[in-house]
This record gives sequence, structure tokens and C-alpha cells, in this order.
Amino acid sequence: MDINAELKQLNIELVYMKLECKGCYIPGYKTIFVNEELSEIEARSVIYHELGHIKRHTDMFNLYDLSTMHSKMEYEANQFMIDNLIADSDGHYNYSQVLDRFKLGMGWQFKTQ
Repeated sequence: MDINAELKQLNIELVYMKLECKGCYIPGYKTIFVNEELSEIEARSVIYHELGHIKRHTDMFNLYDLSTMHSKMEYEANQFMIDNLIADSDGHYNYSQVLDRFKLGMGWQFKTQ
């Protein structure tokens, strides 16, 4: 995925700055904020995660604070992130490393795009 083209198409701004967290998306500003101290792969992971929320949950952000919906939305955003990180590697990715890097259990379901 060409992240910059995707952000432009969605009219989403990307801002790097010092943050207490890795990153976040603020719908009212249509902006993804990324911690400027992250490595390139960590920053790309955050952007993909937030794009997952944008692409899959745009009309549901008001449900995010509900415990069940929060877990489901985070799972889906992580799935989107992982699928795109794998696609960036032309589908060649060590799944054990993915599980370890993102601290996922063995029951995690991978999809291919």
C-alpha cells in the first residue's frame, strides 16, 4: 500500500510529534499523530493501525468506548496493520516474528490480501 496516496485519497493529514503514546487518530481533525521517536517500521505499523480504524470504523467511532466494541475494533485495526505489513514484504514474512513483535497469541488469524 502506498501510505501517502491512501492518506491523500482519504484526506487525512499525518503529523509526527513528541507523544506519550505511539500514535493516535483524531477524527475531528482528520489527522493521524505519530510519535516522532519511533523507528520507521514502528511508525508504519501505527499508521496502518490507525488507517485500519479509519477504513473499517469511520461510522462507529462513537461505539469505541464500549468494552466489547473497543476490543473488536482494536483486533480489526491490528489485522489491517499486519496484513499490510505482510503485503509490504510481498507476502514474505516470518509469522513467528510477527507474533513476537506484536505480542500476539498463537490463536491469531492471519489473512492474505
